[in-house]
Amino acid sequence: MTKFNPQRNSTVVAELKLLNPWVENTDYNDDIVHLARALLGNIGPISEKAHFEQRLATMSRFAAGRKAWNAWSKEMLEVRSLADTDPGLVAVCDALAKANFSGMRFTESVDFAALIFPGRAEFSGSEFETDCWFQGATFYGSATFRQASFLGETSFERASFYGLVDFANSLFMQPAQFRQVQILGPAVFEHTDFTRGGWFSGCKFNDVVFTNAHFGDATAFTDSEFLGAATYAEAVFQASCGFEGAKFRKQAKLLQVEVGGAAWFQDAKFAQPPELAGMQVFGGGDVDVLLHTAKAGKHTNVNAQRGITSRCDGS
Repeated sequence: MTKFNPQRNSTVVAELKLLNPWVENTDYNDDIVHLARALLGNIGPISEKAHFEQRLATMSRFAAGRKAWNAWSKEMLEVRSLADTDPGLVAVCDALAKANFSGMRFTESVDFAALIFPGRAEFSGSEFETDCWFQGATFYGSATFRQASFLGETSFERASFYGLVDFANSLFMQPAQFRQVQILGPAVFEHTDFTRGGWFSGCKFNDVVFTNAHFGDATAFTDSEFLGAATYAEAVFQASCGFEGAKFRKQAKLLQVEVGGAAWFQDAKFAQPPELAGMQVFGGGDVDVLLHTAKAGKHTNVNAQRGITSRCDGS
């Protein structure tokens, strides 16, 4: 971590301590620089006590309600803005802003709607046994839901993500609602199981990976915009998938994709020819849009009616 001078930034340090009184309960005492380095993994694993205190502070803020949570978040963001010219201090702010829900088991409905996460949001391994809502939530740091289980209704509609989003190996037992989500950092949905499909209509993605993702029911990316590469290699859509009106600003990779139902691409726009090698569509649709777009060089076409692939070399 970049060297940080606590004396030169005494005002910001004082504000951070005021906003995060749990720091005094850790075995790092009031040395927030040392604590931040531990939280970020710069000096080995964080102590169990510091980990416990940060988790306890996270849960206490959440229990206090949306108004209290967002008031703290906005103050943390203001303090961080004062540290913009000091990378070391920015790292300290980010470490203390972490929301730690990793490994949590939520047995009742839980509401994160419209919450502001000023730093890293950690939900890895968490289990939501019933409904959970993240509509309109804002994530300024990375958001990690790796290996999380969503067993009830789940909604991230209109959420905004400014950093890395990681849902790899996660499970959605009910239709996953991601309509109008904005993800400006890289997004990972690798090996994610959408048991009853997902709704990603009107989304904005940067680089996004759905490699080996499984969609067990109808799924829609209608009118979504892909600013970076969109990778669906070896993804399986057991029912229909819809990409009507989608805009692919860079490469769309549909290698070895299998669609059990219809595939719809009407009015989809591709800045580059999509990669289609090995794609199979068993339920028809209008994949001719893809075939007309994939012109350059040797490529594999898709036979939507017979569900087989055929080699096309442009000769």
